Amino acid sequence: MLYWIVRKKMDKISSAIFKIEKTLDKKICKNLSEYIDISAVKKATLLKSGKEFEDTTQRNVFNYGLNEKNEHDLLYKKVIFKTCSEAIKKYQSIFTSLHQELKLESINLLKYEKDNFYKKHTDAFHQVNRQLSFIINLNEDYKGGDLIFYYPNDSQFAYSKVELKTGDLVMFPSNFMYPHSIQPILSGTRYSVVCWFS
Repeated sequence: MLYWIVRKKMDKISSAIFKIEKTLDKKICKNLSEYIDISAVKKATLLKSGKEFEDTTQRNVFNYGLNEKNEHDLLYKKVIFKTCSEAIKKYQSIFTSLHQELKLESINLLKYEKDNFYKKHTDAFHQVNRQLSFIINLNEDYKGGDLIFYYPNDSQFAYSKVELKTGDLVMFPSNFMYPHSIQPILSGTRYSVVCWFS
């Protein structure tokens, strides 16, 4: 089922944040979570001036980017790509000016352990023309780790908290209008997939 996330003050902006429930079944989510435990052993990096660097004061999460040369990764890529492509078709039926030929940029598998977080940020970079961001939640047996969206003109204040269950997908424009964060994990481990289309 497709939901609009609408708030009184930001209804025109927040209407582009879509949540689709149960896009992946629990068995696939469990398999992906187990794969993340094995593969996501390095801390995620940030990008600035075309260079990647680690800054755990801004982004403290374990990350693994799917690799096309790895057989297991290709299988997961196909499943995730199909799921996101189906979501894009629904999105484009409403936002008809969105470019019809979006290209998958990358897929990352994330593991947020206790106290891990990603502070307020946007997903767009001048080096990569990201159009849409996707988050697929793989589990719900953790506390904290909320996905929060902030006002773009006064980004100290949040206007939306998106509740995600196992297999739920949220998609939104990657641009400066959608600053967001993942709040610190209080207990348990949060597993998710993030990807971008340009």
